[in-house]
This record gives sequence, structure tokens and C-alpha cells, in this order.
Amino acid sequence: MLEIFYNSRDTVYKSIFGAVQCATLIKFRIDVRCDAPVKAAIIINHISHEMQIDSLTGDLSVFTLSLHSLHKPGLMYYHFEVSTPYHTVYYGNDMDMLQGIGKKYDKKPLDYQITVYDKFNTPDWIKGRVMYQIFPDRFYKENIKQSPYWDRYFHESWYEDPYIEDDFKSGTMECSDFFGGNLDGIIKKLDYIKSLGVGVIYLNPIYLAYSNHRYDVADYMSVDDTLGEENDLRILCEEAKKRDIYIILDMVFSHTGSDSVYFNKNMTFGYQGAFNDKQSEYRSWYVFKKDNTYESWWGIETLPNTIETNPSFMSHTLSSLEKWMNLGIKGFRLDVADELPDEYIKALRSKIKSIDNQSVLIGEVWEDASNKSSYGKKREYLYGYELDSVMNYPYRDALINYTLGKIDAKTFCRKIEIIRENYPKQVYECLMNMLSTHDVSRILSVLGGKSDFENIPRNQQKNIYLNKEEYEIAVKRLNFIISLLICLPGVPTIYYADEAGSQGLKDPFNRRTYPWGKEDLRIFEIYKGFLNQRSSNELLRYGTFSISEKEDNILIKREYGQEVSTFIFNNTKLSYIKI
Repeated sequence: MLEIFYNSRDTVYKSIFGAVQCATLIKFRIDVRCDAPVKAAIIINHISHEMQIDSLTGDLSVFTLSLHSLHKPGLMYYHFEVSTPYHTVYYGNDMDMLQGIGKKYDKKPLDYQITVYDKFNTPDWIKGRVMYQIFPDRFYKENIKQSPYWDRYFHESWYEDPYIEDDFKSGTMECSDFFGGNLDGIIKKLDYIKSLGVGVIYLNPIYLAYSNHRYDVADYMSVDDTLGEENDLRILCEEAKKRDIYIILDMVFSHTGSDSVYFNKNMTFGYQGAFNDKQSEYRSWYVFKKDNTYESWWGIETLPNTIETNPSFMSHTLSSLEKWMNLGIKGFRLDVADELPDEYIKALRSKIKSIDNQSVLIGEVWEDASNKSSYGKKREYLYGYELDSVMNYPYRDALINYTLGKIDAKTFCRKIEIIRENYPKQVYECLMNMLSTHDVSRILSVLGGKSDFENIPRNQQKNIYLNKEEYEIAVKRLNFIISLLICLPGVPTIYYADEAGSQGLKDPFNRRTYPWGKEDLRIFEIYKGFLNQRSSNELLRYGTFSISEKEDNILIKREYGQEVSTFIFNNTKLSYIKI
């Protein structure tokens, strides 16, 4: 007989929950029940450390060992080795559980993980706030503004669908159709945004660019003329701050647009630029081949890749951050953080923190950011010198799958705890917990069961809407999922027009205009009620958090000061109660 027990989430067995600071003393314990003499060791990053018997009661041996975490940031991978006179077995992580209680292996166990970080702080102001994401061209317009560089096409009606390739005779579409949403429009709707309990606005790119999404930057230093002027951005930040709202911007540094002041492939800007002039001051920003072809983002020729660590590029982009912050911007979201070198992200963080140590830097990372690898390298996002936090796609997946009944309560709790255990607490408190973004389908469409249509041709996706029965089911699920969202720590993030009942699968139909005057007020009241509850309730904003499963229910306990509440969720009944 040989029974082994360890639980990485129980402080009896690992004295500190979750991630730890460098050189922190940790006490490990493992229980072994065996009818023969037994030894135990913990293997950390391939180095064996013999454990000592702390107590022996009958056939139960309790082994312990105290040692310090890594002295520099990194990941500690560990498992246990248990030996008897007859055989050796291993105890490690359970692939089905991931952290927590593990299982025995005959060989090659799956390791547990501890994230080790350098001492750092994240901004307190953002913790627990509600965030509102705006795709600027599609939110609200106050007078259409023209661009001096491109003859832009503006839709005649605000309520038309965005165009796709089939809408153009040439068969190509570079997201060049506009509706005219602008900064003045956002300023006009600030009171509306505040009525939702919002404390942070996240804007998709607003700098000069050819496309309506502006991820093909043309000038890091300029507000796009169609959106307004620098002073409009300054006024937006000032007016937002009067309402206790801060603004963060989306920044794209892994590539620029080919039609930009830097690359200038189309000669739009009156001089040659990197593409047409080998002596251009911007030539060293890009990777050119002998035939003047160049590396581009995912092979898209309109998005030439940049060399982020090039001194000239780094200097220019760091200066751009300073400019935006001087206009009132409080922080930034980094597009495709996986494609930005660690060295560059460190420089970005250092720059913005030197200007305002309460500024925030959030990365677009779709997976667990603590152990993410990209381009063959383990990333250093959460070690204390790069990101403050990340977009929380793992929670989005868990929330949706639980609400749709695709996972049970026990699995949902496990997925929540994996992230909480792997991330430093100060990062976890700033996580962007979203249900929709400009990169994924609208939450109402997903909850109505339309996810299966996400991969059909876009000209067919245009007509995918919920029928009456699907819509009613989606609304019930929406009420449930938002009630669960606001109980999780972090920053609940709402994608513009979700609160109005907008539908749509992937780009561009998840980027339809806000349907002013055509909102579903029932859905609006769901969002308004829950989000204001979150923004005004210190227990939900700042309280300690624990989650467990009991009889197919999820129990979330929040505690703040003398106030303690338990929230019980059941996905089969779509029920939510507070006790």
C-alpha cells in the first residue's frame, strides 16, 4: 500500500498560496501512507532536495521541507519522489486538475508551477473598477471629420453593416469604410458611460492610420484626423477625469502600416520613406530582403514588421507614449504582446512609470501569461518588470463554457483557481475580465448558440442573428453570466454596445455601430444594474476571494472588513443568490 497526498492550494501543504516574491521561504509538506519504510524528496527544476519526517503516526509519514524560492524571477517547477525498499513512485500535477491535488506517476510526472517575481506594485486606482472598451469609429459621431491623406468612404447610414470583400468590385477590402465615430462623440456620451458605473475607458487605436481599426499605424505621434485633434483627446481625458474615469490607449508596436509616414510604400506623405529610399532614417526599423520585399505581420503586406529593439524605433515609440500621457492618458494596452521582445516591454514599462508611477500597462495575451512561450522563449510578462496585467481570455472561456453547460462547477472552479494561483496577487487584481472584444464574437450571439457559425464565410456571417427563442435564452444566460462576472476579482470589462443588445460574430460584424435609439432596454438594465452594483460595492471591488464547488453549485465568498457574503451560482438553473 502506498498513498500520497499533496495540495498546492492548501497552505498546510505549501505555506504560501500561489506566486511568491524572490527569495521567499516556503514550507512544503507531503503525506505518505505506507506499510514499509519510506523516504521522500522534492525535485525543483531538476534538483533533488531530501525531505524530513516531521511526524510518524502508524503508517502515516508526514514529510516537510522549508527552502527559499528562486533568488531571481522565473518559474519553479517541482514534483515529489517517494521511495520504499521495493520501488520508487512520483507525485505531480494532474493534467485534468492543473495545480491543487495531484496524482501518482510511475515515471515522468507532470510538474507543479510556482511563479517567482521581483518586488513590484500595480496601480491601486484600477483595481475593481469597471472598464468600457470603445472601437472609436463605431461608437458615436459628432460631425464627420475628413482626413487630408485618404479619400475615405463614409456610410450613408449609421445603421448599415460594415463592408466586407464581397461589397467591393475589386474583391479586396482593407477595412477602409468608415461610419464617422470620433472623440467628440465619446465626449458627448461620457455621462452615458458613467451611468454604467464605468471607471476606465479603453480605446482601440486612435492615432493616424489608413484603416478604420487603425492597427496599421501611420503616425504614432498624431491623432487620426477623422477622430479629431490632439486638443479633443486632451478634453476627453479632462472631462472623463471629472467623472472619475481614466483613459487608456491601444498601442501597436509589432508592425506599422505600409501606408505610413515611416514606410510610405504608396508615397502618400510626399517623400520616399523606408520602402522607396534605402537611405531613409526609418529603413533600419524594418527587415528588407535583397529584392526589396520585406517581413510583414502574418504575411500581410500592408503590415510590415518592425524591429522593436532598433534604437531609433525604440526612441520614437517611447516618445510617443510620453506625448499621449502628457495629454492625459493613464496607461496602455499592448497589442500582440507575444510579438514584442521582453527587452522592449521592459523599456515601455520603465518609460511610463517614470512619467507616472500609477500608469498601467496591460498586455494582449490569450493564454496563461505566467508560463506563456512565444517564438521558442518563455515570456517574462509577470516577473515584476514588464506588464501590470493582461487580458483575461482564460476566464472568458470558463465563464462562457460554464454558462452554456459545457463544463461543470468543479471544472469552472479549477479554471478560476489556475490563474489565481499562477499570477502574482497584484497582477490578478488588475486583470481585464471581458466577455466580448473586437477580436471575438459578441457575447449575446455566443450565448444564443451561434458560435458554431464563426468559421463560415463572412458574407454568410452577416445574416447570422438570433431568432426569438434563441434571443430569450441568450438574455437569461446573459443575466447569469454578468452576475458571475462581477463577483470575480479584477476589472470587469464591457465591449461597447454589448449593453445595447448588439449581435455579431467575428470581424467586422462584432464591430457594428452602437445602435443609438434602437437599444434593447431590458439588456441595458441588466448591465446597468450589475455594473453599478459592482462599482459601488467595496466588498465586490476589494474583498478577499475564495471559490468552491458544492453539490453542483459554485460558491464564491467575498469578505471586506466586517462584511462577508457568499454568492451561489447554478448553471443548470441559471440561478444566482446571495447569502
